[in-house]
Amino acid sequence: MWVIAHRGGSQLYPENTLTAFRQAEALGVDMIECDVHVSRDGELMVIHDSTLDRTGGQSVRVADLTAQELAQVDVGQGQGVPTLREILSTLHIPVAVEIKTMAVVEGLLRLFASDASLVQRVTPLSFHHRAIKELTERVPGLEAGVLLVGAPVDLAHMVRAAGVRLASLKYDLVNRDLVHEMHREGILVGVWTVNDPAAIASMVDAHVDAIGSDRPDLVLKALGR
Repeated sequence: MWVIAHRGGSQLYPENTLTAFRQAEALGVDMIECDVHVSRDGELMVIHDSTLDRTGGQSVRVADLTAQELAQVDVGQGQGVPTLREILSTLHIPVAVEIKTMAVVEGLLRLFASDASLVQRVTPLSFHHRAIKELTERVPGLEAGVLLVGAPVDLAHMVRAAGVRLASLKYDLVNRDLVHEMHREGILVGVWTVNDPAAIASMVDAHVDAIGSDRPDLVLKALGR
């Protein structure tokens, strides 16, 4: 069972910052999850929102600033918005990248073209299943996954239609029967975002394949790690 630090563990450290990712890796998580938008000059920037209002205290869009300008914005403990390249060069564990806009797809394609080894380290995820399908069709060997808010009648079909074998669902839609059904179909099941100890225990009991949490320390504790 993979333990994934959601936004680096956003209840422990400022979300989507180098500090959060480094600390999460030090905790012993299997993967970190981050969100990516594109800057004005085409860099993949690690930030959840499309604007800086919430984390940076500025009413400006990420897409309207350059990577250098975004690096100067304090998004927590004096840290600027990092680039995905910075995250990948800093960490040794795999990185799940949530694609927030279709513009991120081209940026990821350029990233993989510049360093083919990153195909094995990066797992794209998105609610935009078209983005995931485009990536899996254009990048051989890429493991990716689809994010879902609801639970469709034929979940396995929806996952396969995107060209992947991983479904990441809101945890309160998942139980052991669903997980076992998906495993029979060859589909892996991840859940987000599980922070309460009782909910974490229920997902462990359901035998999900991955747990995304803002409190990865609690998930590791539940697993005896």
